[in-house]
Amino acid sequence: MAKVAGFSEATYIGLHAMVLIAQKNGERISIKDMAETICVSEAHLAKVILRLAHTGLISTTRGPGGGAVLAKEPKEISFLDIVEAIEGPLENSKCVFGSKRCSHPGCIFGDFLEKMTKEAKEWLRSKTLDKF
Repeated sequence: MAKVAGFSEATYIGLHAMVLIAQKNGERISIKDMAETICVSEAHLAKVILRLAHTGLISTTRGPGGGAVLAKEPKEISFLDIVEAIEGPLENSKCVFGSKRCSHPGCIFGDFLEKMTKEAKEWLRSKTLDKF
């Protein structure tokens, strides 16, 4: 089924994992426990957790008693922060044919794609981990 908009599976995993970590209120949670809770493979989750740790959103500890914990207050971490930690900076969408930008004067999409990206970024920025 086609989608109007969407993110990679890694981004959806990252968002769910970050909400789960936030709900632990500073208590570490293991990748194994997170993977079981959100029903994803530990290997895929581990890669996502590594990206989130490299961007400073979480702190991780290996070994017994280890796991992940937020590196900032939940109110300081927006969904946009999480998405961009995994996807990279979100750019304004433009009409694209293959690998070329639309060269049609007065593109048939007008400013729809740019507006959609702007609204999505604003919504993601407005959602923080303290609201769960």
